[in-house]
Amino acid sequence: MQPFRFAENRVWRCYLGGKLIDELRGKPVGQDSLFPEDWIASVVEARNPQHPVPGEGISTAVFGDRRMSFSDLAEREADALFGPAHTTRHGRTPAFLTKLLDSAIRLPLQAHPDRAAARRLYNSEFGKTEAWIVLGTRRIQGEDPYLLLGFNETLDPELFVHDCIRGEMERPLSMVHRHPVKPGDVLLLSGGLVHAIGPGVFLVEIMEPTDWVTQPDPVCGLQPLTREDRFGPLPPEKAMEVFHFEPAAREEAWGAAALTPRIEGTQGRSRMARLIGPETTTLFGALRLEVNGAWQDDTRRAGCFAGVVIEGEVELRTGPADAPLHLRSGDAFFMPYSTGAYTFAGNGVIICALPPAS
Repeated sequence: MQPFRFAENRVWRCYLGGKLIDELRGKPVGQDSLFPEDWIASVVEARNPQHPVPGEGISTAVFGDRRMSFSDLAEREADALFGPAHTTRHGRTPAFLTKLLDSAIRLPLQAHPDRAAARRLYNSEFGKTEAWIVLGTRRIQGEDPYLLLGFNETLDPELFVHDCIRGEMERPLSMVHRHPVKPGDVLLLSGGLVHAIGPGVFLVEIMEPTDWVTQPDPVCGLQPLTREDRFGPLPPEKAMEVFHFEPAAREEAWGAAALTPRIEGTQGRSRMARLIGPETTTLFGALRLEVNGAWQDDTRRAGCFAGVVIEGEVELRTGPADAPLHLRSGDAFFMPYSTGAYTFAGNGVIICALPPAS
C-alpha cells in the first residue's frame, strides 16, 4: 500500500480557535471559529453532545479522485496499514490519534483517565495519555500564551472536588501551576494529570485514541457546558476520580512533563529528531523530520506513521513506478506499514506520529 493524503478534518469543539491552522494551510484570511481542531489518522468519533454529527472526527483517506473513510480502510486493510504484530495486539485501529489544535481562549481545566481508570470507569481499553508539540504561539487581548499543568503545593483534594462539582472554579484554578510556553516545547501528559491549554497556543497533539475527559468548568469561553460536557457519561463524583492528586513545585511539575528532543540521524543538510521515544512512553511516539534536499529511509524501522507538514513543501517518493505524493504546509498523510523504502525530497518540516511501541 502506498502513502496517501488525508482530507481536511476540522472538528467542532465548544471553544474558539483555528486561525493558525488556516494560516498553516496558506488560506488568505485565517479566522477563529468553533472548528479549532483537525483530527489526523482518526477512527475516533467526536463526542459533542451540543453538536451531534454522526461520523464527525473520523478521517477521510484520499487516493487521487477516490475517497474512503479511514475507519473503513482500517477494517479492510489493517495488516497493510499497521502491520500484523500491531493488529494482533491492538486490533484494526491505529491505537493513537493525532490532532492539530489552536486555542484562542483558555480551555476548560481537565484530566483524562489513565488506562486503569479507563477500564474501571468507561469499560475502555484505551485511556488518554497525550503529548503536546508546540508549533506556535500568539498574544490574545494582550495576554501572553500559557499552559496550566500540575497541582501546586496549595492543593486540597477534598476542596478541589467539592468546588469542581459545584462549578465554582476560582479555588480549583488557584491550585494549578501556570507556565509560560514557547514554540518547540514538547510535553507528555500522563492520564490523570490536571491541565488546560491557555489562549494563543498552537500545537500538534498525539494521544491514545479516545475522547474521554472530565472538565468541571461550567463554561468554555462564553459557551455554557452541560453536565454531560463536563463529566461525560459518569456521575460527577465518579468522573472526578480520573484526577491524580499529586502536588509538586512549579519546576518539578514542568520537568516531569517536559521532554528534550534528541537527534537520531542526519543525511546531508536533512536531519531527524526523536521527540517522544519508548524510553518515555510506549503508548505512542513522535519524530521531527527536517528535509533540506532529501531524506531517504531504506530500513522502515519506524513502521507506519501519520505525518503532518508544518513548514515548506516536500515530495514523497516510493517505487520508481509509483506516482509521487506532493505535500505542502498543513497537509496530513499516512505512511502504511507495507510501503517499502521511501524518500522525501524538497524543503520542509514534518511531524511524524508513531503507533505504540511493540
